[in-house]
Amino acid sequence: MNTLPSLKNIFASYGPLAAARSGFELRDGQVRMAALVERGILDGMHTIVEAGTGVGKSLAYLIPALRSGLRVVISTGTIALQEQLVRKDIPFVADALGLHPRVELMKGRSHYLCRTKLDGMRAGRLFPPSDTMERIWDWADATQTGDRVELDFVPSAHEWEQLDVDADECIAELCPRYGDCWYFGRREAARSANILVVNHALFFLDVVSAGALLPTHDVAILDEAHQCERWATDALTARISQATVGRLMRRLQRSYTVPSAVTSEIESAVRRLNSTLAANAPGERYALEANHAARETLDELGAALSHLENWLHASWESGLHRVLPQPEAERRRDLSLRAVGAQLDTIERTRRTDDAISWVERRDGDGGAYDVNSAPSDIAGFLRTELFGRVPSVVLTSATIAEAGSFAFLKRTLGIDEAQEAVVASPFDYDRQARLYVAPSDCNPKHTNFARRVAPLVEEALQLSSGRAFVLFTSYKRLHEVFDHVRERIPYPMRLQGELPRTRLLEWFRTTPGAVLFATSSFWEGIDVIGSQLSCVIIDRLPFPSPSDPIVAARLAAIDASGGASFEEYMIPAATVRLKQGFGRLIRSTSDHGALILLDGRAASMNYGTAILEALPPARRILDLEELRGFFDTPRSDPDRSPRLSKQA
Repeated sequence: MNTLPSLKNIFASYGPLAAARSGFELRDGQVRMAALVERGILDGMHTIVEAGTGVGKSLAYLIPALRSGLRVVISTGTIALQEQLVRKDIPFVADALGLHPRVELMKGRSHYLCRTKLDGMRAGRLFPPSDTMERIWDWADATQTGDRVELDFVPSAHEWEQLDVDADECIAELCPRYGDCWYFGRREAARSANILVVNHALFFLDVVSAGALLPTHDVAILDEAHQCERWATDALTARISQATVGRLMRRLQRSYTVPSAVTSEIESAVRRLNSTLAANAPGERYALEANHAARETLDELGAALSHLENWLHASWESGLHRVLPQPEAERRRDLSLRAVGAQLDTIERTRRTDDAISWVERRDGDGGAYDVNSAPSDIAGFLRTELFGRVPSVVLTSATIAEAGSFAFLKRTLGIDEAQEAVVASPFDYDRQARLYVAPSDCNPKHTNFARRVAPLVEEALQLSSGRAFVLFTSYKRLHEVFDHVRERIPYPMRLQGELPRTRLLEWFRTTPGAVLFATSSFWEGIDVIGSQLSCVIIDRLPFPSPSDPIVAARLAAIDASGGASFEEYMIPAATVRLKQGFGRLIRSTSDHGALILLDGRAASMNYGTAILEALPPARRILDLEELRGFFDTPRSDPDRSPRLSKQA
C-alpha cells in the first residue's frame, strides 16, 4: 500500500478517479468515509457508517478494500448491487488505481445446474418430460456457467429442484462430474480470489455454518446493512412443513426405494399438520403456542420421521435403487440421515421456549400451505461471537442505519460492542429538492374510517404530481381499502403490486407517463427510479413493526425483561429506519425533485412522531398540499445526462 497514492490524492480533481471518469466530483463525505473504512481495515476494527444517498459509499469502501491486499468479502442485499459491483465499480477502481484484484461473484448451490442430475434425467429419455425441461436442456448445452440467472424464464421450484446442486444430495468429490461441476468450479476459483462478492443470504449462512461456505477472510463489508438482522434471523431459522418434508421425500426417492408404509405414514402426518395449522390459524403469521392442536400433529410427524430414520439406518445399502461403490453409498446414507435429522431437530427446537421463538407462517403464493419455524430468541449473542468475534474488521454501511444520529439500535440488535462510527450526510440539497407533508392529526391509521379520510389527500397529491408516484402501504388490506376509494377518480395509469412480476412492474412504471404504483413492503427499498418519473412517494403510516409478530413480540419482551423500554429502544428505531428507506426512493440524483406524503397524522401529533420525522433527510416541511402546486414543474435536466454522483449510494 505504501506505493499507492494517498486517499486524498486518489479522490482529488487531479487524481486517478477523475482521470478515469469524466465528470467525477470530489465529495468530502466520500473521502471521510473511505478514510474511516481504511483505518478499520488496517487496525482490525469494526466500522459503522451511515452514508446518505449520493455520498458514493461503494467507492468509499471499495478503494480501501482493494488497496489493502487482504481477502475481503463484500455482501449486499440485492442482486442488482452485486452485479453493479462486479461489472462496473470494482473494474473502475482497479483500472483507475492500476490494481489487479482477483474478483469472484459467489452464489449459493441452488443457483447452479447439477450435471449429474441432468445426465440422470436424460438417461433413457428421447424427449424432455416437459416444455420447461426442454428449454433448460437446450440452455444446459450452451451455458458456460450453469447459473440459472442466464435463463430468460423462471422455472418452477419443483422443476428446478430436480436439477440444482442440492447440499442434501451432492456427493462432492465422489461425483463423476466433480471435475467439471459448475458450482465447485466457482468455489475453487473463490479460494484464490481476494475480493468475494456475495449476498446476505449466503454470507449469514456461512456465519451459521462456521465458515463452511466461504474462504477465510480478513474483512467483511456488509452493504445495505439495515437488512442484516432479517437475513441473520433467516439463516438461523429452522423450518418444517408439507413443502420441506415433500422435498426430503423426493430427494430420498431419487436414491432409495422407501417402503410404501413409511412413505404413507409421513404423507398422512404432514397433511394433518398442514390442515391443523390452517384450520386453527389466528392469522397468516402467529406464535406456534397460539395453535393448541399443532403440538400433537408435530409429534405425530416426528414419530413418522423417526420410523424413516430407523429404516435408513437398517436399509441404507439394500434400499438403494442400484448398487453403488461403498464410499458413494455411505456418503448418500450420511446425507440422507442428516436431512431427516434436521427435520427432527426442528420439531425438537419448537419445544424450547427459553431460548427460541417458534411461529407459524403462511407460504407466499402456495395456497393454504404453512411453515412451522423456529429461531433463536437472541441473534445478537450469536453474531457477537461468530461474526464480530471472528472477523477482524467488519464494515456495516447503508443510507439508513442511524436513528437520531445514533447506531445504538443497530449495535444492540446485531451484537456489536465496539466500533468506530460516522454519519456522512447526503450531498443532495433536500431543502430545494424535496418537500414533506404530514396529514392532519385526525388521520389515524387505527381508526376505522382511515381509508376514507385519507383518500382525498391521495387524490389531491396525485393530481398535483401528475401521477408519477409510488403509493406505499404496510399491508395489502390497507392498500386495497385506499385503492377502492380512489380508483375511479384518478386519471392516471395505475397498477397494484401482484398484477405483474416485480421486474415487469418496475419496467412498466419507468416507461409509462404519469404511472402510479400501489405497493407494499417490497417496494420500500432497493428501487432506483431517477428523474421526474418518480416525483411523489405516498406512505400510509409510520412503519412500526407489528407487535403481534412472534419475533417482534419476543424481542420486545426481552428488552422489557432486562429493564429496558421496548417501544423507545426497538419500535421507534425500527420505524425510523424503515421510513428513511421509503423516503430514499424519492431523491436519487442532483436533478430529482419530489414530495413525501405521510398519511399518518400521529407523526405530527405524538412525540415519537416528531422524533421519527427529525431523523429523515431535511426536506422542506409544508402544511398544505396546495404548496406543491408548481413544485413538480421545477426545471430539471434529462435524467440520462444528470449528475449521478457516480451512483454508489
